[in-house]
Amino acid sequence: MTRSVSIPGLASVVENTSRLLHASAHSEGLYPAQWVALRYFAEVSEAQRTASALARYQDLAIASVARTVVTLVDKGLLVKLPNPRDARADLLELTEKGRELLKCDPRLVLERALADMPEEEIDTYARIATKLLHRLLELRQGKSGD
Repeated sequence: MTRSVSIPGLASVVENTSRLLHASAHSEGLYPAQWVALRYFAEVSEAQRTASALARYQDLAIASVARTVVTLVDKGLLVKLPNPRDARADLLELTEKGRELLKCDPRLVLERALADMPEEEIDTYARIATKLLHRLLELRQGKSGD
């Protein structure tokens, strides 16, 4: 059986979609990593609202995540609070300004585009995109999957 879509062609569609989403995340004076951080702190439980938890989530070095956090604090979008479970790791909370800014989140355009798709296509896309993400993570970690 012959494929109707070439693997390089499909890889190009995925890559260009990713590039478009990344480029659109340069908005409202924030960089994509800063949007990711705002979303993260808005969505996770209080226990996970630390810079080190964000670094693990993004699979990044703590130094670069710490710079992102400092920038968001300086912009008045996050505030540091004492952590009752670990005095060495401040809890990070969105400020009202941060919550308001999330109403302009560039990811909302993607959510609207997905919401316009038929439900069966969404279900299929979700399964395939999740498998693709897991496979990319395996390859990144050096697992062949054979």
